[in-house]
This record gives sequence, structure tokens and C-alpha cells, in this order.
Amino acid sequence: MNELLYIFILPASLALLSYFVQDTRLTRKAVPVGIWWQLGVVAYVLHRVLLGEVSRIDYAAGISVDKLAAYFVLLTTFVVACCITHADYFFASQDRHEPILPRHLRYFYTSANFFLMAMTAVFMCDSLGYLWIAIEATTLSSAPLVYFDGNKHALEATWKYLIICSVGIAFALLGTVFIFAASQRGMANPSLNITDLVANAKALNFPLLQLGFIFCLIGYGTKAGVFPLHSWLPDAHSEAPAPASAMLSGALLNCALFGIWKVTSILLAAQPHSHTYNLIALLGTITVFASSLLLLRQHNFKRLWAYSSIENVGLMLFAIGFGSGPLFFLQALNHSLAKVSLFLLTGNIVQAAGTKKLSKLHGVIEDSPVWAGLLALSAFAVAGAPPFGAFVAEVSMLTLSFNDARVYLAFFMVVALAISFIAISAHVGGVIFGAAKQGFIAWKPNQAAIIPAMLVLCTLLLGLTVKTDTWTMIPH
Repeated sequence: MNELLYIFILPASLALLSYFVQDTRLTRKAVPVGIWWQLGVVAYVLHRVLLGEVSRIDYAAGISVDKLAAYFVLLTTFVVACCITHADYFFASQDRHEPILPRHLRYFYTSANFFLMAMTAVFMCDSLGYLWIAIEATTLSSAPLVYFDGNKHALEATWKYLIICSVGIAFALLGTVFIFAASQRGMANPSLNITDLVANAKALNFPLLQLGFIFCLIGYGTKAGVFPLHSWLPDAHSEAPAPASAMLSGALLNCALFGIWKVTSILLAAQPHSHTYNLIALLGTITVFASSLLLLRQHNFKRLWAYSSIENVGLMLFAIGFGSGPLFFLQALNHSLAKVSLFLLTGNIVQAAGTKKLSKLHGVIEDSPVWAGLLALSAFAVAGAPPFGAFVAEVSMLTLSFNDARVYLAFFMVVALAISFIAISAHVGGVIFGAAKQGFIAWKPNQAAIIPAMLVLCTLLLGLTVKTDTWTMIPH
């Protein structure tokens, strides 16, 4: 239990520091150092399960970490560390154009640390009740990040985010109640403990379990931005400041999908070949296909990446539909790396150009060749082009589709991915090429490219080193 406290004590301390220290310059320097230190703490505390020395670590009733959860905790902390590090540059650049109120920065860094704690808690829950509470906490702690600018558009996006996700989480609560009712019909000691439910899955009342699964899928699917429950996501991601958008896309979406993974693991244990379970792969395919069409007609640079996030949510859902935890994480890892890079670079470009409209963004290669090059590489990475890591994940999923007799899903997936690639290439090409934009001021472009360059390099190394066979030899 003491080790569990080590994981949360540093973010909690940083949250208090951010709120009470009046000198925001100190906060902007100290918090990134603290979060990188937190990454080391997480790696040290979870090293036994990360290295496979133990299959899981139990901290308390309903609180434990297995290998998949440990890797997600590590990824989440890494994403937040990258975003908070870049935020120092982002806010310094923004402050040059329009002074930022110190209290807004204090709220940002305080909320970011609570947000990290809530997301970390999601992956450590072995109870459906705790899982529901943790995912709701991610909504409440991230809402101030969306509202950072305080204008009417930010207010509308924040309310939309809170209301839609709260309605969705209410469905998840109802699904949790149904699953508990299913345990009452089949277990001597009814429980919400996921390990107990999986161990006794075949004894559970399957109709109630099935109903609970569907409600949880709707609820957590809303939080993940699964089509057609995605309407909050483009607004929230486009109105939040770039470092917050990167955290929402690169870390938060994984939390909601992990909730779906946990619930489906119970259903898979009860009936491995349930048609309800196969619904997940179909829903993932529909989400990818719908988002690829929506990508074609985008006019806002940040909303473009929001819809790309929805597409990748569909891909992760598709992986979950095969019962493949490693493939789910591989897709999540590559998406997080590429999408965080894209949101941070987009924030740089929007600040320098003074607009989010794609029609008014052009010639970045003339104004900042470094940003243009990294933007192109990151766009190819998130679109699944070789040799980036997402290509390995997508090929693995398509291979599993053929092996699992889901050829019809593979066909629609290939078409959707092709449309998405064309749409992203066209939009990004318009931003990069063309005449230089008047009034484009790239402030310290090399400093602003450090974190995105590191992230692009990571996903490139994954694509070059990870073998497809490793991820396709997983039984359904």
C-alpha cells in the first residue's frame, strides 16, 4: 500500500504547489521536472510487473495492476510529462501576444496534476465501482483544461464535454449495476471485483451480464468518442490549449477504452464466442469509416486532429474486439506518440499564424522548415504509413481479421484507412506548401520542436523494431 502512495504523492504535491505558489514562472519550470521525476517513480514502483517478474501487483481490495495496466500508467505519465514540458514554451509564446492571467496558469497546472492522478487511478482499478469513479474523476479534473481561455467558445465546449460525458457515465453506472445483479445470480459472494467476476464468469447470469456490457459500452464509448457518441470531442479538443488537447487525445481516450477492455474481459470469460462481444469490432470499424469521411471536409486545423483521434479510437476498439491486449496497447502507444506531436506542432503553427482555419494556413515550409518537416512526419505516423509504428499495428489488425474470418470488416477498414490517409495528406499538404503566410512569426522554432521531434523518433523506432508476427500470434 505504501508503494501505491508513492505513485500519487508527487502529483498531489505538485497540484498544491501549482495552486498556492503565486509565481507562475516557478510553476512552469518546476512542474515539468516533477512530472519527469514521476515517470521514474512509476517505473520503479511497477518495475516487477513491467519486466514480467510478477503477473500483477495487488495493493488493496479492488486495487491492482497487471502488465497491460502498468504499461498504460507508464504511457500516460510520459504523455503528460511531454505536454507539460512543452507547455512552458507554449504559454511563454502566447504571453508575448496576449498576456495570460496568472490564475489561469495556476488552475491549468493544478488541474493537469489532478488529471494525471485520475488517469493513473483508472488503470489501477480492479473493481467496476472504483473504475467508474476514476473515469468520472478524469472528466471533472480535465474540464478546467478545456475552459482555459475562458471565452464563449471554450465555455460551450466545456459544458458540452461535461454534459455529454456525464450522461454517458450514467449509462456506465447502470451497466455496472446490471453486472453486479448478474453476480448476485451466480456467485455466493456477489462482487464488483473484476478478477472475481472473470474467475466466476461462467456462473454469472449471462442475459444480465450482456445487458450490463451494452450499457457500459455506451457509457465508456461516449467518453472515448466512439461514433456516433463523439460530438463532444471535436469541440473540446479544438478549444483547449494545445498541451491540454494533446493530453486529452494522447492519454484520456486510452482511459475510457481501458474501461471497455475491462468490461469485455468479463464477457469474454463468460462466453468467448458471444455475438455481443463481436459487436465491439464492428463498432470500431464503423467509427473508423465514419471519421475518415468526416476528415475530408474539415476547415479547422485542431478539429482535423480531433476527428483523427476518433478514427484511432475506432482502431483501438477494433483491437479490443479481438481480445488482444498487446495489440490494443500497441495501437494506443503509437497514436499517443504521433497525436501528441501533432497537437503540439499545431499549437505552434496556430500561435505563429494567428488562425486555426485551414484555408488561411499555408507555406509553413517557407516560414519554419523544421515545423513543416515534423508536421509531415507526424501526419504520416498517425495515418499509419510505413515505416511508423501505427503501420505495424494496423497490419496486425488486418491480419487478424483474415485469420478470424472477418474479411468484410477488413475490407471496410482498408477503404476507411485509405480515405483517411488521403484526407490527412491533402490537408497537411495545404498547410505545409504554398506561398509563405504574411505575419507568420515562429518564435524560437527549434526549442518548440524538441518534444515533437522526440515523439516522432519514438514512433519511427517502434515501426522499425517491432515485428508484426509478435502481435498476430494472439488467440481470439
